[in-house]
Amino acid sequence: MRILMLAWEYTPYIVGGLGRHVTDLANAMGNIQPRRRELELHIVTLNLGTAPSYEMHGNNVHVHRIPFETPGTGDLYDSTVQFNSRIVETVQHLARDIAFDLIHVHDWLPGQAGIELMELCKVPLLATFHATESGRHYGHLHSPLSQKIHGMEERLCQQAWNVIVCSYFMRDSLMHMFQRPEEHFHVIPNGIQWQSIAHCNVESLKQLEAQFKAHDEFLLLFIGRPVPEKGLHVLLDAMPAILSKYPQARLVVVGQDSHQWYDIVQDRGLGHAVFLLGYVDDQKRNCLLKVADAAVFPSLYEPFGIVALEAMAAECPVIVSSVGGLNEVVEHEKTGLTVYPNDPGSIFWAVDQILMHPIPTRRRAKRAFFLVRDQFSWVRITKRTLHVYEHLIDYNTRRQW
Repeated sequence: MRILMLAWEYTPYIVGGLGRHVTDLANAMGNIQPRRRELELHIVTLNLGTAPSYEMHGNNVHVHRIPFETPGTGDLYDSTVQFNSRIVETVQHLARDIAFDLIHVHDWLPGQAGIELMELCKVPLLATFHATESGRHYGHLHSPLSQKIHGMEERLCQQAWNVIVCSYFMRDSLMHMFQRPEEHFHVIPNGIQWQSIAHCNVESLKQLEAQFKAHDEFLLLFIGRPVPEKGLHVLLDAMPAILSKYPQARLVVVGQDSHQWYDIVQDRGLGHAVFLLGYVDDQKRNCLLKVADAAVFPSLYEPFGIVALEAMAAECPVIVSSVGGLNEVVEHEKTGLTVYPNDPGSIFWAVDQILMHPIPTRRRAKRAFFLVRDQFSWVRITKRTLHVYEHLIDYNTRRQW
């Protein structure tokens, strides 16, 4: 079973959840034995730095990186589609020696290449949608760039033999948006490496406690990119009310480029209570989740919400907006607290509940940990993905091109 996977992000180039998903899925595939066929996975991705143009991970994962050079003409969409021709050329070269059985594309960015290669190689095309342009802009596609991206998403969803989505929210969104039947989709959630998140270096833990909780502060943690859909502005709006009742409350913000919020934090008089850490590595993130009294994810749009799973794996109490995939990950008052989206008062209520009722809070966190361990391991998710591969490959043997 020779699989070609096309992904714009893959280690060491990881911007968000997509890159982490592809990397962890590939790692899991390198350590699992399919039921019926041996697996050989070839990942074609970008090379933005000094990573090797080719390397092998484990016994069966081959990584092919193409140097990315911005063409310098057109917008993001135009330059991306132009670069897709490089992907097609690379795969055509590989296909001289490798008979691929299936192509798996992640999101719209390599979609053009995936569609072309499906016809050239005469194999099934499977697409995973991690988000949509319409969702990121709350249903509004005002700019020509957004309209072109949306058009490519529609084309990919129509051309792919099947589509994997991370939540029922995403499935229903794509069914409605692109007029595809329910059987076109497979709902397979994201996974996490819960074993590594559950552990933290003792010395690192002590250092963070000394830095942020030396005087018994109550520590809130936000992890995410500084984009509107992640809802950090809503959490900042809630901080004055939280501080008025709990002056010892503190908020740590983690995420690449989060320092751009510095002026806003200072202008609101929150400089003493809000700490903008910017990017942190996985080890420090894990330790922060262990130190924090609650993790808050007030997203306005969230296809899945992998950061919530990471907090749950660390047994950190979670507060999430009742939107998108977060509703499917966190069950209100069972594994966490859900709040109304774009509602600072609702966030204050949830923080108050955690502080006022510590015993139910600890019970929810423990139930959340067991849920993540049992339902969101990469072994479980990889087996479900391989089942989709085998189904499509079997169908292709009976299909006439």
